[in-house]
Amino acid sequence: MLRTMNDPESECSREAFRPVLLQPESDLPVPRLLPSGTTVSAGVARGGLAPRVLRRIRDYIDGNIDQRISVELLAGLANLSVCYFVRAFKQSMGVTPHDYLIRQRVERTKQLLSGTDMPLSEIALAAGFADQSHFARRFRQHVGMSPRDYRWSSP
Repeated sequence: MLRTMNDPESECSREAFRPVLLQPESDLPVPRLLPSGTTVSAGVARGGLAPRVLRRIRDYIDGNIDQRISVELLAGLANLSVCYFVRAFKQSMGVTPHDYLIRQRVERTKQLLSGTDMPLSEIALAAGFADQSHFARRFRQHVGMSPRDYRWSSP
């Protein structure tokens, strides 16, 4: 037999379909969104490159910053495939190998701009950039001002 909500026998049915009002509970934690770009460390990171391999890669980049350095070469130093190396490097350092290399080159040019009177074209080549245009574009992207303005603003 089919019971409906209007049947007096279906009092339990009315209880089952009563609307529920949700009210915030003060003892429950309220989730908060983090600002964009914020990373949360959950203890020791798993995966990535071994510290010894990471040190070898960083030392190679620092020692050969003025030369052409390919991701294939760096992956070879780590004895990994290119795809796996890029993922492991990013997990360890937080940036891709190419981004790390560009940042290191920009840091080298900042040192040369503030410490020497070398022309910008020579600084670009000394830091491993292909030409002055590439150097100026990447420098402006990372520092926020042109290399010439940076040189004039540094003591």
